Amino acid sequence: RALLPIIDSTTLIDKSHKCCHANPQAAYGEDFRLARCAGLRGLRGVVWKSVTDDLHPNIWEQQHMDKIVPSILFNLQEPDDNGKVFSSSHIPKFDNTFADTNQSHRGDDEATPKVLSDRCLRELMGKASFGSLRAVIEPVLKHMDLHKRWSPPPSFAIHVFRAIIYSIQSQNSYFVIQELINHLDSMCSADASTRIGIATVLSSIVSIAGTSIGPLLLSIFNSLLKHLRTSVDFERSGKCSDQPAEKMYQEALINAMGDFANALPDYQKVEMMMFTVGNIPNLDERKSKQGDEFLQHVLVKTLLKVATKYRTAYLATVFTDSFLDTLLLLALVRDPQVRLATQQIFHTLLDRHDNAANLVHLGYELDVSDVQLTVEKCSRADQMFMRKHIGEITYMLWRAVAVADEKDLNTHIDAILCTMSLLCIEVGFDESLVELFRLSLALQQLALDSKLNFNDAKRNAIHNMVAKYMNLSAQLIANPSLCQQVQHVVACRAQRGIPGLNLLLNEKVSPMNDDPLSSTAINGSAPNGAPKTLTEDDHNLLFSVEDVAESLKASGKDASRLFVPFSINMNGRKNDGSGDQWQNDEQNFDSTDGRESPDGYKTVGIDDVSVDMSVDWTPPISRKQSRRNTIFSIVNPPRLNAATVDDLKAYANATYDPIEEDRKEKELTGSILSEIRNTDFEERVNTNESLNERSDLSKSIARLLVRNGETTRVRDIGRPTKPKNVFEIELPSFAY
Repeated sequence: RALLPIIDSTTLIDKSHKCCHANPQAAYGEDFRLARCAGLRGLRGVVWKSVTDDLHPNIWEQQHMDKIVPSILFNLQEPDDNGKVFSSSHIPKFDNTFADTNQSHRGDDEATPKVLSDRCLRELMGKASFGSLRAVIEPVLKHMDLHKRWSPPPSFAIHVFRAIIYSIQSQNSYFVIQELINHLDSMCSADASTRIGIATVLSSIVSIAGTSIGPLLLSIFNSLLKHLRTSVDFERSGKCSDQPAEKMYQEALINAMGDFANALPDYQKVEMMMFTVGNIPNLDERKSKQGDEFLQHVLVKTLLKVATKYRTAYLATVFTDSFLDTLLLLALVRDPQVRLATQQIFHTLLDRHDNAANLVHLGYELDVSDVQLTVEKCSRADQMFMRKHIGEITYMLWRAVAVADEKDLNTHIDAILCTMSLLCIEVGFDESLVELFRLSLALQQLALDSKLNFNDAKRNAIHNMVAKYMNLSAQLIANPSLCQQVQHVVACRAQRGIPGLNLLLNEKVSPMNDDPLSSTAINGSAPNGAPKTLTEDDHNLLFSVEDVAESLKASGKDASRLFVPFSINMNGRKNDGSGDQWQNDEQNFDSTDGRESPDGYKTVGIDDVSVDMSVDWTPPISRKQSRRNTIFSIVNPPRLNAATVDDLKAYANATYDPIEEDRKEKELTGSILSEIRNTDFEERVNTNESLNERSDLSKSIARLLVRNGETTRVRDIGRPTKPKNVFEIELPSFAY
């Protein structure tokens, strides 16, 4: 090292560079490894000297890095004595920053060029400033391209970039990620194997970068989504010669985004999910591009990957209006895989106690405690959220059952049952439970509807799903009479001998001791001439609305909602900017089979369908999902004369009376119709104009300013009022 000031740094770099590439055929013979170690130590000394001596700052220039970095990587990738390719198992692990490594025992481990080159790389990256990182990273990327080190599995590239990430300062980690993404941009036309390798390296190191990615969060994620969209378009264009490799590249990008999300805090994971949802194409648009349907499928898989990394605290935090509406739309699209993935997204976001694994394939359990579920009381925030959205969610579940494909029926039915069960467990307060019971009874009626072209297997699967959910919820709310009803219906179905409806095939005894099962029911074979599914005449084999309501009333729950018909009139909700209005759209539903119309089933969701239950369910003051939100309802707005905080609390905690709301709704409807019939059109227009004049905020403010202006008071009284001091100002009553 003492000779370093005498020797020119450029000359030393050139000599060391040549020594690093020594081989047995050169003049070094069998001592080529010693020559390589000497060359690496020479480069190492130059790096050390450049940090402490101002006379050698120019080694960070691109011309020197183009020699130093390839020399280090050349020795790092060399095969072992046995001829084996690169393996990181023979290199000591330094999965922390360079400054934290133990430097007192390094001499014993530096006998081979491979280990020494690994240390040189880490020291070089550890001493590089932020301004020098680009000059160091670019030769690394060029080396990987020339030596085809991106080819799967890219173990060498992963090791190199992990060493780089661990060696540089943590706040600069995002720069390496950005450089890799920029390199992926430049290699967009390269072979799929090269792009797969780069995406795999990204997936391997993004978790190490951690929260330092924060400043470029959306930029990086947008770049990954852009590459995903480009890959999908390329695959569907017909120009792709290797579609399996292109699919592997898409999976690598999805895994990279999932690992990327796992390294971020929860609030940024929510941002990523919202950003992904915003990129999902809407297939309702007429100007949809080729491959949008497949892109929708890929982006939903990406959303599911990100959602699995998120832990929900409050439902309203993640299920914003736009996000929930999009999920409800995706749950009803044509692609069955998208519908199934959407249900899985609901599972991972609703499940806060790791119950989903026990509910994915829920059977008929005589004792639900055997399922080992964790149930906690629903928070008030979640109750408010469900009061607002339970109608939309239950209708989505009802429609998802109706459009479930018969090819993979059991998987879709199990997924919907899991969603219903998670809603019962996670937000199981009285009102949501009643709505879920109402949904179950509506599904039973759906299976009985002879107008729908369902086969017997689908009808039986729906009946079984309803029975399983009724059994689970009845035991969770500890309602003995309801449990007895469920057991009675299931036992009667087993005795009937319909093969697809015997949920007790796995049970050797009946839950009802006084109704022993016949051999026909156990074997699951129906007698000749017996029906293969249930009909409306089989009262003993169906769940009765009256019996369920009576059991719920006995436990102190308001079951009046069960008698409100779950309307199946297929209305579409259109948002025209002036409020949510319900308009009829018969084309959204094919009444012959309950699934897609052959002319093109619109991808409907809660923005395109409605149920009368949501009209009656809405709280009185809400403008969402209500017939009150019409151009006439402004004449009689609901009034809240609450002068104190106690009055506001009393109003907020007041129980919702659906019967009273129905009466008010009918009274308001009658008054509106009477006004339309008995009042001239010109008079109604003048009335609305006067109301709009009074409700105009800017004009009201101007009117108040004129009335309270100083010049007005001087004109009316004759002199300005004396300003009050701070001791004369009276505070409002609620401040005391």
